[in-house]
Amino acid sequence: MFSQTFLEAPWLVFILALNYLFMLIIFLIQRRIGKKNHRYDERYYQVNNQAKGRTWDIMLVIMLIATPVVIIFDGIGFAFFLINALYVLHCIIMGIAAAYYSAKE
Repeated sequence: MFSQTFLEAPWLVFILALNYLFMLIIFLIQRRIGKKNHRYDERYYQVNNQAKGRTWDIMLVIMLIATPVVIIFDGIGFAFFLINALYVLHCIIMGIAAAYYSAKE
């Protein structure tokens, strides 16, 4: 069930968890400094929301391109089902967000 790399070095999961904790701490420090310096004004949120929207569109295209590439090189295996599950979640979340913001206005 687990990959050979994981079975040989399960401590890598601990290092990965520490990495996520480190990134969270850095994010919180950066956020606190930004609030003190008044970096988060209306223009910041407008630019940030536009960037997130465009990134969402690009990620959709990347996932649609990655699906046949995974089928060609890996066959229909775990990677295929993982990419499809991510694609379905991506579309569901996009639909929920669209409904939420549509009802909000």
